[in-house]
Amino acid sequence: MVLNRVYVIPHGDEILDKPNEESKIMFNTIKTYTENDDSPYGVIISPHSVRLSKGIAIINTEYLRGTYKLKNGIIRGKYKTFRELNEIILNNCPDAVELNFITNKGPLSVFPLDFGSLIPLKFFKFKKITLIGQPRIDEKEVLKDFGKCLFKAVEEFPDRISVIFSADQAHTHSSTGPYGYSEYARYYDQLVIDSIKGNDFHKLQNLEKSIIESAKPDSYWNMLILASFLDISGRRLNFRYYYVEKYFGMLFADG
Repeated sequence: MVLNRVYVIPHGDEILDKPNEESKIMFNTIKTYTENDDSPYGVIISPHSVRLSKGIAIINTEYLRGTYKLKNGIIRGKYKTFRELNEIILNNCPDAVELNFITNKGPLSVFPLDFGSLIPLKFFKFKKITLIGQPRIDEKEVLKDFGKCLFKAVEEFPDRISVIFSADQAHTHSSTGPYGYSEYARYYDQLVIDSIKGNDFHKLQNLEKSIIESAKPDSYWNMLILASFLDISGRRLNFRYYYVEKYFGMLFADG
C-alpha cells in the first residue's frame, strides 16, 4: 500500500493561535497523530482554494506558495507541486481539470496557497504536494466517483502518500456568529461524527440540501469524496477530537 495516512483536519486559525483550552487540545491531538507521518508526498483538498463551476480543479503550477497572518504570528509555506501524481489524476479522472497560472514552468509558475491548506500543512514535512480545489457541486455521483479515482491514482504511485481532507464543520452554532444560528448545526456535526465513528456515510450522503444550506459547513463536499475514498480503500478513520469554536465546529480524525 502506498497510501500512508488519511486525515480530516480543520483549518480554523485557533488551532495555531490556541486562545483557549479546547484549541490547545485540538492542536496537541493533531500534532500527536501527525508527527510520525513519514510520507514524502501529500495531497490536500481545501474548501478555500480555487473553485470551479464545472469539474474538479487540480492545481498544476510548478510551485505552491502562501502566507497567512494569524493573531499570534504569520505562517508561510512553499512547496513543489506533486506533478507526477497530478498527471495520473488528470489522465484517469474524467472530472479532473488542470488549472495553471501565469506560466507552466519556472519561478513565476506559482499558485497561491490558501489558509485552508496552510494551516493543516503546518503539521507535516512533505517534499511535494498536490493541491485540489474542493468542488461545491450538487452532482453527488461526480464527488463519489472522484473519491474512488483519487484513491486509485494514489495507489498507482510507488511511494508513500498521505491525503488530507481540510474541513471545518457547521458554521451556524451561534447567533453571534457571522452566519447566525441554526438548529441544524449540531445535527450536521453529529452526523459527521457518527459517520466517521461508524464508518457509514450513507445518511450523510443522502442529507437534504436544505439542511446543508442551513448548517453552512464547508466540509460536506469533501466528506462525500472521503466516503468513497475510504470505501474503495478499505480504510476507516479514527475519530480523535471535536469542539465548537465560537460559531463553527472543528473535527480531527485520522486513519
